[in-house]
Amino acid sequence: MIKVILYSWNEGLKKVSLTKLQIDLLGKSLKESKSNVDLLLEGNKVIFEVENPDLAKVFLHEADKLGVNCKMFVE
Repeated sequence: MIKVILYSWNEGLKKVSLTKLQIDLLGKSLKESKSNVDLLLEGNKVIFEVENPDLAKVFLHEADKLGVNCKMFVE
């Protein structure tokens, strides 16, 4: 299993785009996606489990472009 960890954010974070990215790529609900963004903004880590390594890499790349500091961890 692959874990994607969102651990901090940069000034100019595109919050709405990050919410949409979670919905589109990870299949999260709007409520869960918005909650995850709020948690990140409050200084908490957000961790997703992703089965597909290619999907995890795409998510990391896109999240990075939106202003999220993130990494991937393979168990």
